[in-house]
Amino acid sequence: MTQKSLLLFEEFPGLQEKIPHVSLVKKTEVSQLKSLSEELNANLWIKRDDQTTDVYGGNKPRKLEFTLADVIEKQKTDVLTYGGTGSNHCLATSIFAQQLDITPVLVLFNQPLTADVQKKLLIFYSLGAEMLGPYGEIWGLAHFLLFKRFRKKTYYLPAGGSSPLGVLGFVNAALELKSQIENGEMPKPDYLFVTCGTLGTMAGLLLGCKLANLKIEIIGVRVVQTFVSYYNWTFSFDNAARKLARKTLNYLRKRDESIPKVEFKEKPTILHDFYGGGYGKVTPEGVEAIDLMKKYENITLDTTYTGKTFAALLNFIKEKGLTEEIILFWNTYNSRDISKLKNPEITYEDLPKSFHKLFLEDLLVNSK
Repeated sequence: MTQKSLLLFEEFPGLQEKIPHVSLVKKTEVSQLKSLSEELNANLWIKRDDQTTDVYGGNKPRKLEFTLADVIEKQKTDVLTYGGTGSNHCLATSIFAQQLDITPVLVLFNQPLTADVQKKLLIFYSLGAEMLGPYGEIWGLAHFLLFKRFRKKTYYLPAGGSSPLGVLGFVNAALELKSQIENGEMPKPDYLFVTCGTLGTMAGLLLGCKLANLKIEIIGVRVVQTFVSYYNWTFSFDNAARKLARKTLNYLRKRDESIPKVEFKEKPTILHDFYGGGYGKVTPEGVEAIDLMKKYENITLDTTYTGKTFAALLNFIKEKGLTEEIILFWNTYNSRDISKLKNPEITYEDLPKSFHKLFLEDLLVNSK
């Protein structure tokens, strides 16, 4: 396991010997969306977390720097996690677990069938993942919790990698943003928009901005059913982000009491109107936002997560009439080419038989 100097460890040196970490991620740039800002008469910026690693980008590798290091420290040989049949989290886990000689075990639930879903299923198998399912969302969660109970030698990784340990990836990311602001790479944002799935990314940014004394209004956009926050044992999706941030703070303070005991008095802002009624369901607003970003900035978003989040951002600035305020869009999508990860000799017939039907059904129209 390699260890690099993290901003989290530089800020709180007492953590370095007490928290496992493996180096996967590089600093991602911030830049102004100049063409789009001019077109919309707004002040839009982007954090390019689509480029977190050279192999696979997005928000997941930031979390896996900590969680996979914990797998190694605990001497586990495989890691069990949960997600949709086209899950970015399951893909990232498979990629980096395989690099570290850890076997990924994936409990998969059905989502709208697209070419991207089919491609990822073939890549899961190419990377040596054990594939279980596909199930319905609730039934899949039940199986996941059941497997957790009986597979005692397996490391348990919550959906999205959103454990307190995984959340540290975005505490560190907030410190990274602070350093970029201080270095003059961008002005301090008034608003920061980020996708909300299992809430680890938002929880980390909430906590990280508190610890960095960055006064930014963080706005999450829900793109999943609310039950994915089950690991917090709470019935309020909005409060789950705050609860996970508090749990992560407690995790840190148990290891270094010098860390400030920051408070989360206000409920975070999470927008729910862009979900579209189903995980992975394509929405017209999301497609329009994707097309707009591609046309003016040549940046690719996706229909499940970032397209819906950017649609919410566009609606927000229109409703509020924002022209001068600095809006930061945190791009959590992967922009790296994943096709090379697929073994060309593998076909769907090599997959477990329960997945074959997903290659024989009609694809969702207008999917991206």
